[in-house]
Amino acid sequence: MTKVSESSEFTIPLKNLLSLVAATAISVWAYFGIMERLTFIERELLTHWEEIEENDNWIDAWSPPPAVAESIKRVRALELQIKELELKLQFLLATRGRQ
Repeated sequence: MTKVSESSEFTIPLKNLLSLVAATAISVWAYFGIMERLTFIERELLTHWEEIEENDNWIDAWSPPPAVAESIKRVRALELQIKELELKLQFLLATRGRQ
């Protein structure tokens, strides 16, 4: 069995050494590219969630202006009056037909 020491030497073809260096460089470049993209996507996701929460809070806190609320009440009252008049008309037409 050979002993390894400070003076031990080994040889590797230059072609293989360059291939190892190139593979390492490409791997490091790809790793940092992927990490950059993930960081960008995570930040974009957080920004979108913040905006969604702001919109949700705005929707929850929103109430129609008093003039609109009053108009809604008046329209509802008019709808009820129309329904009442329709029922009266149906009753009058039904009783007229019996005579």
